Amino acid sequence: MEVNFDNMIPDLHYYIHRKCTASWKIDPDYISFIDITYVIAGKARYFIDGKEYIVRKGDLICIPKGTHRAAVSVPEDLMECYSTNLFLTDQKGNDISLPINLISHIGNVPPLISCFHEIHEEWIKREFGYKLKVRASMCLILYHILDLLFNENRISSKDIRIINSIRYMSTHFAEDVSIDTMASLFHIHPVYYGNLFKKALGMTFKQYLISLRLNHAENILRSGEANVGDAALQSGFSDIYYFSKLFKEKKGIPPSKLLPPERKKNIEIFK
Repeated sequence: MEVNFDNMIPDLHYYIHRKCTASWKIDPDYISFIDITYVIAGKARYFIDGKEYIVRKGDLICIPKGTHRAAVSVPEDLMECYSTNLFLTDQKGNDISLPINLISHIGNVPPLISCFHEIHEEWIKREFGYKLKVRASMCLILYHILDLLFNENRISSKDIRIINSIRYMSTHFAEDVSIDTMASLFHIHPVYYGNLFKKALGMTFKQYLISLRLNHAENILRSGEANVGDAALQSGFSDIYYFSKLFKEKKGIPPSKLLPPERKKNIEIFK
């Protein structure tokens, strides 16, 4: 079943920053929640639906609701981990499951560790609104996990030039941004820059810039704050007819269809 990653609502039932002792164990039982555990040091033996797994530093454990689970320490290399038990529903309150393997090796992920630290702080203090803050951090944890495992266009954290390019374009997309000007910011040849960009994002510089502009235009049109012509200009398109043609090609509908009814009567020319 296809899962809508944007439709997940986590409810954290239990959290612990676990530093195992030699006698640590999880008694065998069927779980009524999803167990997400991130191992940051050492090892442990997990028994999931009767099968044994040795988990190690950098492993992400995701045990589905209704699974039989048990675990014991590896005394010579004690595990340290962040462990969460949560319920996951969609916006209608229906249970949903994560399409993640039982064990995934994701290595050291600093943003993920940072989110667990935030949960740890709020979970211990339990001050006003802590459940809301914990839920927000849990949403970020799910985002980072799904981004690592499913986002084929994920930008490599090793190339700061591309990361900075994306940040710049996200706020300057409506300006006269070109591959030449962007390459000059990083003192590299435009052809080399273009190859780096496509390798990182799976699309050309121009394709990405157009997608930013069209998404911004769509947002403006849906808000009803501008007509088609103004939305095009505010998004970086100087030719309104080209914008309308491109919008329909990429989005599948004319831009005028997104306008509230009271605006549509004034923009028939742009359909």
